[in-house]
Amino acid sequence: MEFLILLIVVLVVLVLPLKMAAAMLGARNTGVFACLFALLLAVIIQHFVGGLIPGVTEEWGLLITIPLAALAYMLVLGTGFFKAVLIALVQGLITIGITLLLGGVLTAL
Repeated sequence: MEFLILLIVVLVVLVLPLKMAAAMLGARNTGVFACLFALLLAVIIQHFVGGLIPGVTEEWGLLITIPLAALAYMLVLGTGFFKAVLIALVQGLITIGITLLLGGVLTAL
């Protein structure tokens, strides 16, 4: 039962911000499974490219991660590249906000 609750929390923290950002910026595919597939594709692309470029620092890694995630979002969510970059940035901000909110609620308990 705890695993199921953890899985639901992880999905909410990961998929919900992407779904919200995609809907706010007008992507064509904003379904839950499309957003989950876009996240999985982004992770696969980033892992593949990360293996090709060893020894990347945190700052350069962030600069590489955003366009790679945007590429996955562009392919799956049906939007242009620049709009996908904005979706990736807005998703990051929403994820930080949800994480802080969830952490604050759990700390208060």
